[in-house]
Amino acid sequence: MAVIEISPHSGEHCESTALLNMLRNHDIELSEPLIFGLGQGLSFLYWHSKQMPSPFLAGRVKPDHLMRNVADALSLELRAQETSSPAKAEATLIEALDEGDVVGLKLDRYHLDYARENHHFAAHYVACIGYEDDRFVVVETRSLGVQSTSRESMARARSAKGPMSSRHLSVRVNPSGYDESILAKACRASILAAAQDFLSPPITNMGFKGIAKAGSLMRGWHDKLDRPVEAMSAVGTSMEEGGTGGGLFRTLWAQFLEEAHELTGVEAYDELAVEYRRIAKRWTDVANLLRDADDAGARRSLDDAASIVSSLAAEERTAMARLEEASR
Repeated sequence: MAVIEISPHSGEHCESTALLNMLRNHDIELSEPLIFGLGQGLSFLYWHSKQMPSPFLAGRVKPDHLMRNVADALSLELRAQETSSPAKAEATLIEALDEGDVVGLKLDRYHLDYARENHHFAAHYVACIGYEDDRFVVVETRSLGVQSTSRESMARARSAKGPMSSRHLSVRVNPSGYDESILAKACRASILAAAQDFLSPPITNMGFKGIAKAGSLMRGWHDKLDRPVEAMSAVGTSMEEGGTGGGLFRTLWAQFLEEAHELTGVEAYDELAVEYRRIAKRWTDVANLLRDADDAGARRSLDDAASIVSSLAAEERTAMARLEEASR
């Protein structure tokens, strides 16, 4: 078959990019920041287990939740399928493509033909838009665009195991319940939910408490990590270039708040979009301090980065409290 005829969009983040292309195939045109915001995308998680060579600072909700949240907000039906059988997974994908559906696939990009990664991450999303001969065609994020990969590599990628992985997960969308008139109401509800989760996290590693914890622990990385400079570089690069849109997803959130202001007329959203652009720049400063450090200056860089992160905990708590109040 030929590739499905859409104008493919390569965005900043993998899950929002996949859903954007799935919706575009049904003539629903939403921006990536709007999808990210409706998905209650902004969050924070600090995680560092003994098996991890470096800590992990996440700025978004868990994988899979963004799509689910958007579907709930816009009355879309998500048709998610999982299987332990690679053959069944491929047959289901081909059937959906033959029916003209763009399909969201969760996988480990490390195994795909075009991958540049030297690490595994089994919670990556792509939008599959067709197949040609013995290869599948997918839409990736901005740095990669439209790519093709062999059936064998696709099977390996979809079968990958690891943290946050799924069993050959594929997602289709049914837009029959969508009504554009609810966008303004959906924006307010999504901002309120994201703010409440951020302000009342279930554990101290998440939300504003997680940011404060990261700031507290960061100064000790130099003595606790086996290769501190290498680990710092990995963390900083992930924060800025790991599909975050820059500023640990805060830039995407600021762009969403600008659109939410246009849709709702809530002035606080416009004011807080400015604040989140400033906050995003502060996270970029942290990322640069971490990834530009050398052996001689690592301790100083960690101290400077930790000071910024500690202040960001209070700043983001205040910003989210204002968003919560404005969205009630």
